[in-house]
Amino acid sequence: MSDNSSNNNTSSDSDIHKIPEAARPRLRLFASVGAGVIYGLLLRVGFEHKSLHAWLQIVSTAFLIFAPFSVGAVAVLLAAGKSRIHVGMQVMVSFMSMMAFLLAMFIFLLEGMVCLVLVFPVFLVASLIGGLIAGWIHNRFRVSRASLSSFILLPLLLGPIEAHLPPAQSQQEVSSVIQIQASPDEVFEQLASVQNIKPDELGFSFVHLIGLPKPLAANMDGAGVGAVRTSHWEKNVQFEEIITTWQKPYAMHYRFHIQQGGIPRDALDRHVEMGGEYFDVLDGGYDLQAKDGGTELRLTTRFINKSQLKTYGDLWGKMVLNDFHHSILGLMKNRAEHAHQHPTQPSVQQSSPQAAAN
Repeated sequence: MSDNSSNNNTSSDSDIHKIPEAARPRLRLFASVGAGVIYGLLLRVGFEHKSLHAWLQIVSTAFLIFAPFSVGAVAVLLAAGKSRIHVGMQVMVSFMSMMAFLLAMFIFLLEGMVCLVLVFPVFLVASLIGGLIAGWIHNRFRVSRASLSSFILLPLLLGPIEAHLPPAQSQQEVSSVIQIQASPDEVFEQLASVQNIKPDELGFSFVHLIGLPKPLAANMDGAGVGAVRTSHWEKNVQFEEIITTWQKPYAMHYRFHIQQGGIPRDALDRHVEMGGEYFDVLDGGYDLQAKDGGTELRLTTRFINKSQLKTYGDLWGKMVLNDFHHSILGLMKNRAEHAHQHPTQPSVQQSSPQAAAN
């Protein structure tokens, strides 16, 4: 029996030595990155699983900060093994593991492009910090197993605590202004019904570049308070704006009403959709003021951030709405100034609403 055991050990050692010495660090690097990615994917699936929703929530500090923190730490500790690991290697391993993790979530359809772009900055920074802290602990104390277990369990221990904290809703307002060389009456005429919006009329927009649908048309049913303005976007997105203030030509305000099925499941990631579990839009409107021989047009939107990520959620919510505001205000400016310069030409808005929606 001992002879067989000795032979097996000898065979195993010889197999290890068959790997060229120069290739061993590279092999350990890829293995540690792969382990970090697998660990991250398991966290992603676990935090989203319906049966664990009461304990783990994906739009939370536990997942969006401490999960990437632990992914970077786990990958660095595995890459280090029993040896010291220098800072350059810590950074490289953390960076590679996080980029591979993000790519894996996209390939396996766990996240869409919009969500990946929104979380990329915080994921990358958290992963690098986790890797550097894990590398420092390893080099100083060499408690690899205890350190590895601690980092693996960290998001899972913090998740249930955060899930049971009181809701931390945050109500925010975004307001954007543009100057238009046309009268308030001419500008107001462009606001109610907006037909046949062409992609080039919206100009460049970061949020549309990363996959958010673009507006196609807005159809007004009636006029004055109580009238309904229905907005049609790409990917069959549709929602209503109920008019609450109508002071022609100086103000048109509305509250949002998103009907069930108005936003198809494949149109927006559920983590960022309007009227969803984490974010909702409340109301908004246009205010016009005669200024400098033209009109100052202001677009305002209020939204609620219902996630535990108050600061980060507010920041991205404001950025997305600001970007969208500038696209819409640019559209209003171009159409109003064209109508001002060519008053006898038929307006673009006379196109068929049905054609615009299609």
